[in-house]
Amino acid sequence: MARKPNVPIPAPVIKPAPPDDDDMEWFFPPCDVHDHALWDRYWHDQVTHGLTPPLFDMFSCFGHGRLVECLLSRGAKTLLCVGNGISQEPRAFAAAGFEVTAMDLSPAAIHLAQHWQFSTKELDRFCPEGLRKSGGTSKFEVGDILDASACPGPFDAIIERRTLQLFPPEERGLALDMLAARLKADGLFVSHCHDGGWKPPNPRVHHVESFFRDRGWAIARGEAHNHSGRVALLELSTG
Repeated sequence: MARKPNVPIPAPVIKPAPPDDDDMEWFFPPCDVHDHALWDRYWHDQVTHGLTPPLFDMFSCFGHGRLVECLLSRGAKTLLCVGNGISQEPRAFAAAGFEVTAMDLSPAAIHLAQHWQFSTKELDRFCPEGLRKSGGTSKFEVGDILDASACPGPFDAIIERRTLQLFPPEERGLALDMLAARLKADGLFVSHCHDGGWKPPNPRVHHVESFFRDRGWAIARGEAHNHSGRVALLELSTG
């Protein structure tokens, strides 16, 4: 269902799980990427256990200034932060002058992201003062990646962090294609995978890289300034 931009998302009613200090099931993302009720519960449990946006955004902050510079060098203006969860990255991009749409399947996540008191200290971690510009906007929308009518774009850039990797392998290609349809022909797709179980000497694997390569995308790591056309900028974190 279409929603007017910048209209606050009402807080969903969530029945908390029974407290059990020995049960860490709440800590792990749901296995079903399509069930918004499970994700509502997940985000509710994260925040009630003290895992708030600054903690979830730790990996997003690394190199964020370079990403802003990259987007500016490519002339990007409109951005889609997809699978955004409770991240405050959309507000940081807005502070840098971009027009940002944040989309997530979970109404609870969107509500929390929209109403979090984003502090100056948090913004400083994301976006150095020298990169800030006026005129940016951010809006938060409930939407499903597989629903083509949700935030259809096209956007100059799409940023997904730790989202496509949650899809079953047999669905990742479809999810990527649905997102690619929202991207302009010369757009930038930032895909960030996190491997919390990685240990040396095992290789570090970006779970979606093969899908980009199979579709003939130009692949960049760290920098995308020297690539023209549609580019996948791949980021990988561990720990």
